[in-house]
Amino acid sequence: MTVARSLGGAVLLHLKPTALVGIATWIAVSLWGSALADTRGRVSDLNGAPLAQAMVTLTKAPGAAGATATTVFTNERGEFAFAAGAPSGMLSARSLGYRQIESEIATGSAPVTILMRPAANEAGVAPASAYLKGFNNPADREALVMACVACHQMPAPEVRDYARLLDDTPQTQTSEAREQAWTAIVKQMNYVSSVEFGRAGGFVPSGENVYSGGDPAPTAKLLVKALQGPMREVRGYGYGAPLIVTSHTTIREFEVPAPNAIREAVPLGNTDFLYAADVSSNRVIRIDTHSGAVKDFTIPGNELLGPHTLVPGGDGVWATSFFPNVLMRLDPHTEQFKLWRLNKPGGHPVGVHDISFDADHRVVTDRHGRIWFSDIMNNAVGWLDPRSGATGELKIPPVPGREGNEQVYGLAMSPDRGHVWYCQLGIASFGSFNTETMKFERHIEFESRNAGPRRMSMSDDGVLYLALYGGGQLAAYDTKVNRMLGIYDLPDRASAPYATTWDPLRKVVWIPTSNADVIYRFDPRTRSIGVLPLPRERGFLRMLHVDRNSGFLVTSYANIVAHVRGPRMALLIDPGDGVAAARGSR
Repeated sequence: MTVARSLGGAVLLHLKPTALVGIATWIAVSLWGSALADTRGRVSDLNGAPLAQAMVTLTKAPGAAGATATTVFTNERGEFAFAAGAPSGMLSARSLGYRQIESEIATGSAPVTILMRPAANEAGVAPASAYLKGFNNPADREALVMACVACHQMPAPEVRDYARLLDDTPQTQTSEAREQAWTAIVKQMNYVSSVEFGRAGGFVPSGENVYSGGDPAPTAKLLVKALQGPMREVRGYGYGAPLIVTSHTTIREFEVPAPNAIREAVPLGNTDFLYAADVSSNRVIRIDTHSGAVKDFTIPGNELLGPHTLVPGGDGVWATSFFPNVLMRLDPHTEQFKLWRLNKPGGHPVGVHDISFDADHRVVTDRHGRIWFSDIMNNAVGWLDPRSGATGELKIPPVPGREGNEQVYGLAMSPDRGHVWYCQLGIASFGSFNTETMKFERHIEFESRNAGPRRMSMSDDGVLYLALYGGGQLAAYDTKVNRMLGIYDLPDRASAPYATTWDPLRKVVWIPTSNADVIYRFDPRTRSIGVLPLPRERGFLRMLHVDRNSGFLVTSYANIVAHVRGPRMALLIDPGDGVAAARGSR
């Protein structure tokens, strides 16, 4: 990694202006000037030619205020600039196509130049999805993503290390021996899954349930197919679509103290705060986006709940619990939680996953004041009247030929507040429920059972957008006329798109990915897709919110299971398209 200490002024970086696809690299840094009030620089190659849309990251010095790290992008002349008042720290850069010549350079008042050279091997810098491009059968890729990428990227570096070990061991050269070796790993993953879901005691899913590798045998066969050959190198990876970043794009990353199993992060109203859910404990964390200061809000009681899904509302931040039976709300003014119990005495635990939200991704009720939720444990949609505490739920009718392992997942409310739409992750289907008649209505199935619809969102004109996790696609369905508008391939079909977020300001759809270290933007007017790259590896994303007040995107690196390595941060992103600037955001 190229870094710069004691950042004293503007910065000069050297790289080659080739295609924006290829090998992700850490680039060299030159600094000059006196004060860091206005850090500027340039990225070019060994011959002085500029590189556009390169990432330049400033990691603050210990004790400095602000974001843990801030990333900007170069313009067509290879120039970049940080905002006035940027903190001191270390500076590095990254772009697809090159590697740095020197490993580290200290910064000071004198210019420091680091040059870059072309490098063909993308290992260590290309995303995990790059290693899955060789699947001849798309169904195998879908099955592997669905089985393995719920908790961690596939193949993560330690998975690649294990695959290399099998390559280097004479006893594991046959397919049968490799299957046995991978079977042991899948069994271990199932064990880890059961431990994760059993942390609170009581109900524990089986090893073939949510977030597990399932039956070890077929998954082991998939791993044998996917992870052979030189795991020390990967070549020819590209974004597959144009980058949408500009010289005004800014990504701010905020790390919080351990255990920091950040599941989701959301904005709230016209404030400078983000709220993050720590699924490993009973806390919601407030992050001051100017100072970087954090404050914990602890959920009362002795039982482990683990806040999971966060949705902002007019009366606070609503949270579902990772462990069953509770829906809660944090009042930011009183800094107190209110909890609602959802299970009936003697009944099966209620596993709340998503709650009803509108096109602004804010909590919304039906016409009777009820908040609706998806119950992942019981294949049901349920409701809560927060005024009276009354609650109930209704089982989703079985889908002929696809009974079992339904896992109702995402949920969204229609603009007329008369319907909730839900999707079933395990059987690749979605449907609607009428909150007036209290009856299920529409039901649609995707062709592949491993399409994997996860989180979804509704536009303000009633179009439902679904992220197809296994399929690596985006589905658009018009709920007003009940017609599929299209199913669109994402540039990287192994990217594992986790969610969709309708952007009411830009009238586009944002698609965070779990396996490709990027965010996609889909424009329904042109049906075009753009790419916003992230500044580090293992950028496992889940949800994304649009702050209606600032125009910023809010998301998080959600590497939540204790055994999973990778960054755990909240992110605040200005796409650099002028929307945030027009709203006076900083």
